[in-house]
Amino acid sequence: MDIIQSITTENRCYTAGKKINIKGLMLHSVGCPQPSAEVFVKQFNSPQAKVSVHAFIDGKTGKVYQTLPWEYRAWHCGGDANNTHVGIEMCEPSCLQYTGGAAFHCSDRESALEVVKNTYQAAVELFAYLCGEYHLDPLADRVIISHKEGYDRGVASGHGDPDHLWTGLQCGYTMDGFRKDVAAAMNGNSVCVSPAKTSAPAQEAEVICETAIKEGDIVVLGKDAVYYSGKEIPDWVKNGNWTVKSLSDDRAVLGKNIEGTHEINSPVHVKYLTVVSVHGQPQAQIPVQVQTQNSETAQSQTKVQSQKAEQEPVSGGEFTISDRGVELIAKYEGCRLEAYKCPAGVWTIGYGHTADVKEGDRLSSQAEAKALFKEDLKKYGGYVNNCVKKGIINFPLTQNQFDALTSFCYNCGNGSLQKLTEGRDAAVIAEKLLQYNKGGGKVLAGLVKRREEERALFLS
Repeated sequence: MDIIQSITTENRCYTAGKKINIKGLMLHSVGCPQPSAEVFVKQFNSPQAKVSVHAFIDGKTGKVYQTLPWEYRAWHCGGDANNTHVGIEMCEPSCLQYTGGAAFHCSDRESALEVVKNTYQAAVELFAYLCGEYHLDPLADRVIISHKEGYDRGVASGHGDPDHLWTGLQCGYTMDGFRKDVAAAMNGNSVCVSPAKTSAPAQEAEVICETAIKEGDIVVLGKDAVYYSGKEIPDWVKNGNWTVKSLSDDRAVLGKNIEGTHEINSPVHVKYLTVVSVHGQPQAQIPVQVQTQNSETAQSQTKVQSQKAEQEPVSGGEFTISDRGVELIAKYEGCRLEAYKCPAGVWTIGYGHTADVKEGDRLSSQAEAKALFKEDLKKYGGYVNNCVKKGIINFPLTQNQFDALTSFCYNCGNGSLQKLTEGRDAAVIAEKLLQYNKGGGKVLAGLVKRREEERALFLS
């Protein structure tokens, strides 16, 4: 997913700076035949603009143009949901001609379906990312709603988007399906794609779901996982990495753990499983690439995950963090240009930068945030290298282990890193890593998820 920072600093929603407590996300479509997000960015970046949203999704590229900080109050729905929901607009095909209200004529259905598919898939990824950032359950009532559903619930004005677009084009997309796809994207279990290039009506269109998990993959189980029969799964099983022995529809039979010391041979629903390596190769994460809006980035292509880092221990010299490690840290830290208090009560800015940050601080640009991020990565990677030099870490590290420990250190600090690693072998470190899941004395869902992903990387 490619997020381009296009903050509309001239818009009165931005200059007012009013914040909201994010309780949900609202999906819109623009209601006019314009696939270019940049056109709307220019229109909305004005004191005279009477509306504002948090982001536009480009119809041709699927890129996300963020126009307001997520926690800012926008004028996107004409109702109470402005105070609770982030508003996201999907651009619409140029081949539409509105004939009155939500009714339209489409002159090129195949082209229109391609645009709708682009925006739908990008919206799924964006909503999954935001649900993770703000600890939202995409399947819970009122969390993810369309503008039309907001109107039906009395929290938005009388619009029919984007339901009218999907229904009018007979493309098979629905809000119930969208919410399920967002949940699947968060869990990494499946990718559901409605066919865009089809002449069949919506009721005949088949939705194809391809399970991302394959036989031979290495998986971890979610904390709420149970066996397919409903029987409780012991914690020692949940804390392990397991080979998928066989698959049948939504049933995955777990075989041996990666150490080869235990074999389960019991089925689990695939919704509880997350792939950490594919036949021994680390599973790529969807990169959230944040760019600054300019003529070059507007034309740049989404960067993809780099090739797997070499996993042989380094015999000399020092490690530097790989692209995979950088993406993991950036995903969980997020980026804010204004200082904020993290859950532990520490003033933070940019990508989790805390040194000398105080209330009211603001970075001038995304480039400044990235510069701080680069320096912080050197510092915290240096702490891990120092632990190796001093013998605190007394076994040869792999690149994945270094990346995982750098992410941990970036979040928890050098003191916690030394406490975690001193005198322990890799297996014990991987187990103890999960215990660092509290902020301000409370267990935080985001830290639980981060520790699990760090541990999976450490063991891969």
